[in-house]
Amino acid sequence: MPFPKSLTVAAALLLLAACAEPQTAESVSAAARDNFGKRIAPYQDHPSAEMIADLGQPDRESPTSEGGRKLVWERHDTKTIQDQVLPLVCTITALTNDQDVVFFVLAGGNTLYCSDIFGADRA
Repeated sequence: MPFPKSLTVAAALLLLAACAEPQTAESVSAAARDNFGKRIAPYQDHPSAEMIADLGQPDRESPTSEGGRKLVWERHDTKTIQDQVLPLVCTITALTNDQDVVFFVLAGGNTLYCSDIFGADRA
């Protein structure tokens, strides 16, 4: 007795769903890191003015011993999970050379928050 076509299709869909990888916390944070990295990477080897135009004035700025600048942007927020208020922080630090060209960018903090705050596409 042949199987009805709808049963065959349903079985195929169930098989595909069973083979699909679930999104783990690690895969979600990896995607956020990738998104953030793609967003921040273009500032490398470009004048700091481009970064400042996109991210706004840095929260802190100081000269470096090499004649460049250290620029720091920092964002804070909170998120409530199971009645607990958790702090969220994202800090971006950029170092420039004496020509004010960004040669190093470092981000720290909550990966997902950094991606949400600083990872949006440029306007």
